[in-house]
Amino acid sequence: MKSRVFFLLLLTFQFVFAQEEGAKPRKYIEDPKPIYKKFELSSPLRANQYAGEINPYTGEKEPWFLLDGISARAGIGAHYDKWIGIGMNIGIDWKANRCLVVAPVFGTVRISPRITEELRITSEVGYGRALSLSGDKLSGNFKKISLGIEDEESGAGLYIELCQYGFSKITPERIGSFSIGLNVYLF
Repeated sequence: MKSRVFFLLLLTFQFVFAQEEGAKPRKYIEDPKPIYKKFELSSPLRANQYAGEINPYTGEKEPWFLLDGISARAGIGAHYDKWIGIGMNIGIDWKANRCLVVAPVFGTVRISPRITEELRITSEVGYGRALSLSGDKLSGNFKKISLGIEDEESGAGLYIELCQYGFSKITPERIGSFSIGLNVYLF
């Protein structure tokens, strides 16, 4: 009899304690994903040798810089609070003046501190490999540095870039370019 009473008491206390405690809701902190995707579209510029002179066909002054091709790049990487990041990129660059099409594959380190509530200033350096797709089998190191501004909410920005391909086509100096472009970072 004592064992039955003891068993009955244990059983009732079990249900009482189970009902008293209740399930506590877990608090999840929603961390933004530390991954970003990047898309860039830019145009290399070259100095115009006839800058400032009057064009005999149009009657207008020649501009200081001329567009010299187009570049399109995409990348993916990891970031910390949109402030610092590392990434891997691939692209295609067309240099019209040199009749050259290049596919750079490179890694980047990005720093983008906030300067106002809506803007960030970005600086990015990259290093990797550049492969010529023009049929002349050129390849070499690829180096780039860029500076730009970026909108905090949309991730869209404007930048200038200096890049150098580690090879030359006809002359001994290495091919490089100065570009201006638009980029979008998706966080």
